[in-house]
Amino acid sequence: MAEQLGAGDVVATLVDSLPRAPRLTDVVDGVGRMVGKPTRVVDVDGPSWGPLTALVSQFEHENLVLVPAGAPALYRMHCVLHELGHLANGDTGAPTTSSIAAFASGGHVCRRALDGETGLVSISDDDEHFAERFAYELATVLLGGASGADERAYG
Repeated sequence: MAEQLGAGDVVATLVDSLPRAPRLTDVVDGVGRMVGKPTRVVDVDGPSWGPLTALVSQFEHENLVLVPAGAPALYRMHCVLHELGHLANGDTGAPTTSSIAAFASGGHVCRRALDGETGLVSISDDDEHFAERFAYELATVLLGGASGADERAYG
C-alpha cells in the first residue's frame, strides 16, 4: 500500500482509523493493523547503543520497535514514529548480527545510525525521507491533540 502512496497519504489513512485524540499507543496499534502484524515498542536497557538511535525488528509473528530505555520522551516518540514509518512504507530490513540487535536475533531489522557506522543496514534516502515525513506528520497530530483538530476544522 505505502509503496504507491506518499507519507502524507499513508498518514491520512492511518489517522482516519485512529480515535479522535490519538496517543502513541494508538498509532503503534494502527500501524500493526496496517501491516497485518502486531507491533509493540520495547524500551531496551542493555549494550551501548553507540550511534544507533532506534531499530525495528520484524519477525513472522510480530514487529518490535526497540528504543533506548533512557531516551527523553519527545525523542523516544520521534524514534518510535520514524521506525513505524519504515514499517508503513514496507521496508523489509535485513538480517543483522550486531550486539544491540542481539535483542532482535532471528528477525529482519531496519535501523539507522548517526555516523554511518559500517555493518548497518543500508536504507535508501527515499526510505529515510518517507520515515522522517511520516514521523513529522504523525507527531503533529499527536502533539496537536483534540483541540488542535477542532481548531483546524472550525477555524
